[in-house]
Amino acid sequence: MAYGWHRNLPMPQILVNATPQDFDISPETWGDLLHTLDERAARQGVILSAARFDGVEEPSFRDPSAIARPLRAVARVEVETAAPTALLRDCLLEAIPSLLQTAGSALRLATIYRGHDLTPGHEGLAVLAGELGSIALLANMLDGPLAVDLNSWSIDGVTAARHLQQLGGTLDSLVAAQEAADWVTVADILEYDLDPAIRRLAALLTQLAGQLQ
Repeated sequence: MAYGWHRNLPMPQILVNATPQDFDISPETWGDLLHTLDERAARQGVILSAARFDGVEEPSFRDPSAIARPLRAVARVEVETAAPTALLRDCLLEAIPSLLQTAGSALRLATIYRGHDLTPGHEGLAVLAGELGSIALLANMLDGPLAVDLNSWSIDGVTAARHLQQLGGTLDSLVAAQEAADWVTVADILEYDLDPAIRRLAALLTQLAGQLQ
């Protein structure tokens, strides 16, 4: 990836753990700056755990839309770092309740579709898609900055990596059934495939969090 740096752009104030940082040239985008901050953090044995732009928290600061954000209109960038193990455990404990809530949503939607109440079903499915997007972000975080070997831990003999692959296949089947307007199959996938798959993922994360205590 090419990173754009310019000597003549205004430099936002950049703080790491409340300590001002010096740069010879100004990053053009948050992705440019994030790359450099990640490298500095890695040399110190820590990783970035939070980011704020002009005092506003950016929870998905590694999301592609955030990475592309220009910094020319940002006056202050604040980031925090944490030890990888501590951050990993915090991420897992934060994700588990959300996953269980998403599983419950899938189960409720199955009932709605079986009742042929399509309008609230479609609306709920759109919300569910957004919730499922957070699973992909979590997987990217685990496999990326947190450097978790997804093949090294498992539940019922299925590794986390394989489980995430199976979950992706379930989502593909759900999309295909929706596009075919096969609402009975949509309901079956939601209840018998997606709900238990998400709950197994929550169990995997619970297991891993317990190992980090």
